[in-house]
Amino acid sequence: VSPNGVWREFLEIEQAKYVAINLLNLDNWPQWNSTAQRILSSEKGYLRQGQRFDLHRIERQQLIEEMWEVKFIRKGNNPEFTEIGFDWLGQISNGKKSGNAIKSLSLEITVLCQEEGGVEIAAWWQISKWSKFFKAKIENSAEKKLKQIRKDARLAYFRTKSQYPETLAGRIAQIRFCLLYTSD
Repeated sequence: VSPNGVWREFLEIEQAKYVAINLLNLDNWPQWNSTAQRILSSEKGYLRQGQRFDLHRIERQQLIEEMWEVKFIRKGNNPEFTEIGFDWLGQISNGKKSGNAIKSLSLEITVLCQEEGGVEIAAWWQISKWSKFFKAKIENSAEKKLKQIRKDARLAYFRTKSQYPETLAGRIAQIRFCLLYTSD
């Protein structure tokens, strides 16, 4: 089945490697993912297949919780790539189930770390029968959200790099940061 949408962003090799690292490490998500203000998961650090996590954000003065599960993780060296699949498990707004218009949503994010590589996000979704009247609006909303994820992934490199100035102290902080998040 072909995806409902595919979005690509070309990146330099170094940028793509940062994106892959940040994508796999759940602890880094609040630094680059604009919709992940807080994350709740039973495990910290690097994602693993089958892991569940919740993204929490405040929208219009309401707590929105999105539940996700890691469907698969694939990595390769020739060419160097990282691919991760996510299944959306639902959404809760102020403790009540919401987001019922979307019946299912799956994402596959591929980061290719080579010349003319970058990030690609493929999305498959189904909308519930009752919401078919609002199909265009729902699909527009889904596309907008996925474009934001693509933009966040592209900016992941700059957001993590810009946290530390290019000084000796900044480089030490970067090394410490990398060690803290790769020791798992």
